Amino acid sequence: MHRLKTVMLILVGLIALYVVYDLSLSRSIQGRIDSIHRAGFPATWVELDKWYAQPPAGENAADVYREAFAKFETWTNKPAQLSTPSDADDKSKFSSRPRSKRDLLPVVGLAKLPPRTEPLPGEMQQLVAEYLSDDAEALRLLHQAAAMKSCRYPTDLSQGFATLLRHLNPVRQAARLLSLEAIRDTEQQKPQEAVESVVVSLGVARSLNQEPVLISQLVRIACQGISLDSLERILNRMPLTEEQLAKLAAALEGSEDPQAMTRAFVGERCCGAGFFEGARSGKFSLQEIGSPDSQWLSIRPLSALYRASGLLELDEEKYLDFMEQYVKATQLPPPENMAAASAVVDETNQVPRWCVVSRMLLPALDKALVKAVRCDAKIRDAQTAIAVERYRLANGKLPDRLGELSPTFLPAVPADPFDGKPLRYKPLAKGYVVYSVGEDREDNGGTEKNAKGLSYVPGTDITFVVER
Repeated sequence: MHRLKTVMLILVGLIALYVVYDLSLSRSIQGRIDSIHRAGFPATWVELDKWYAQPPAGENAADVYREAFAKFETWTNKPAQLSTPSDADDKSKFSSRPRSKRDLLPVVGLAKLPPRTEPLPGEMQQLVAEYLSDDAEALRLLHQAAAMKSCRYPTDLSQGFATLLRHLNPVRQAARLLSLEAIRDTEQQKPQEAVESVVVSLGVARSLNQEPVLISQLVRIACQGISLDSLERILNRMPLTEEQLAKLAAALEGSEDPQAMTRAFVGERCCGAGFFEGARSGKFSLQEIGSPDSQWLSIRPLSALYRASGLLELDEEKYLDFMEQYVKATQLPPPENMAAASAVVDETNQVPRWCVVSRMLLPALDKALVKAVRCDAKIRDAQTAIAVERYRLANGKLPDRLGELSPTFLPAVPADPFDGKPLRYKPLAKGYVVYSVGEDREDNGGTEKNAKGLSYVPGTDITFVVER
């Protein structure tokens, strides 16, 4: 009898200790959630959806953008058989063999554009004109929407992983369509129209600025890249007036949003926290994680033990701590933000293997931040090139150095977001190049691509080239 009482007391004690342990873990996680709230950020999917502001009725550009998207004529249902050129297998002209009529187009299809200083072949110009004619109503609506200030696409972020982002592909398609419009107007030597197309294209990218979803911000970055490529082509093919250059400068300034990636990482944290909450409640199955480190969780008893032992909560603590560091990193100016993110990566590489959810959710987040910084560099290159063009227009010659642009055409030479030093500038035999040193932090003299035609690799810079 005495032994039984002793066993019962030990059992009760162990249960009490487990309850205290479980409560302490719950309080620890709640303390982190409270800290997120004190910083003014959401911590759940429902809170994230409310945090993403809804514009007043009649002021939401997304309503007009969606009308434009519905008018897209993509040509994907029109076979290219009869119009496929004899050189369709030429890799210098097509990225792969055309299968639909759209594939014969540059930017939206598989055809490659000629170098930025050269005109489009006559056949390509005709095809572009036909495509733009079929998309005339969509283009009209895109121009209308870009003039509106506020935008929220119809996404219900409270649905978590079930949230549908159907607007992202049409947004990217809109940027490509506007790029073609700018190319056509450049070929026809219509600078005012070409400038307007770039401004509207930047507006399309800006429509995603407030969306607190990482993939949305990556699409925004891609759309900005498309717009900047169009701008580079325009400046290589024709001079612009002071008024046109000023309009482009204003559009580029409006494209900068230092808080966009903060919102994206806040949204990413909400998604991760939502997964942990769902895993604790049984809404999500740990067996479905799909990570190589989590194969043992496919054994149901081990999965149950993982939850019951508190390892899931300890994993969540790690995740929230790392995401807090990532969010703070995004709030720093470059290049401090990348250094801070890199430090987080070094720490995440040391995360124990039992933190299976963290190890699945955390990798590659720093790469998204690097993409954002690349885009910042390209925008700053473009802003500087616009200032160089304004200087050339006013003085009849190119500046010898970027310092000559300040303060008349630039408040100061923009800093390279990769090393914090002023952007580089190099006069060419004809024209010039403005560039950032890029990820390798080495000045490669404005080298655009490596031998394989790849950018953003060691030995290359992030450039904006005007050969005129």
